[in-house]
Amino acid sequence: MIYILATLIAVSSVTTITMQPIDISAQTQPAAPTISPLQTQQQPSSQPLAISPSCGQVITQNVVLTSNLNCADSDGLIVGASDIVIDLNGHTISGPDVDSQEKTSSKVGVMIPNMNNVVVQDGTLQGFQAGILMTGSQNVELSNIISKNNQIGAFSTGASIVNAHLSILMNNEIGFAGHSTQQATIQDNILFQNKLAGITLVNSDNSILTLNSITESGNGLYVDSQSNNNNINFNNVLLNTVDINNANGLPVNTNANTFDQNNCMTANPSGICIGK
Repeated sequence: MIYILATLIAVSSVTTITMQPIDISAQTQPAAPTISPLQTQQQPSSQPLAISPSCGQVITQNVVLTSNLNCADSDGLIVGASDIVIDLNGHTISGPDVDSQEKTSSKVGVMIPNMNNVVVQDGTLQGFQAGILMTGSQNVELSNIISKNNQIGAFSTGASIVNAHLSILMNNEIGFAGHSTQQATIQDNILFQNKLAGITLVNSDNSILTLNSITESGNGLYVDSQSNNNNINFNNVLLNTVDINNANGLPVNTNANTFDQNNCMTANPSGICIGK
């Protein structure tokens, strides 16, 4: 059982939100063998191409959507194999909360449980507990995704080598949440109007957060005391309640995180922002 609520432990002193657990035990597959790092080019599946899957479908081959999916009572797509591409092809997958002010869904837009070498690209995910959920996976790429009006835009837990780039995460409770995640690269994204935080790292190490725009959120970027050796550089983090928050004021040398050339106005501790 995966609890999205766990991602909010570090920010609970600032504000709280109640979320329902996601039960993925029925869909989780055995872990696939270790694959090459993210720098290795993604290899397309040799399996035939599937067109227009339905809501809740377990995907075991490359997919290109040809229409929107409205998933009022189910998850969107569940990745059931490694080495595949989920191409939303400009389309939208909508969940149970798409037209609701109260975010109570326990469903996921694209679920990637213990699968490796997966690409999700070119489309919109909205109205879910998590737009994208990566749990126990390795080498996952999110590209040109819009994830909005979810509880969490993209949630990585127990995953490694996660690359999110050229995406927009907006109007969620949290934009991107990394929990027990290793070697994530969060680069060239726009995150705005995420109620609790733009990006949170909890018990997550050796990640690179760079060239992102993070605005109009509670904490723009939050890193907890158990997250170490993360490089957070060249981001624009502005107009948030607290732009950059290193473990509620923990000196940055304590957890060996690097903050350099970040354009921000408010930071905890001070001294992280350029010239502030």
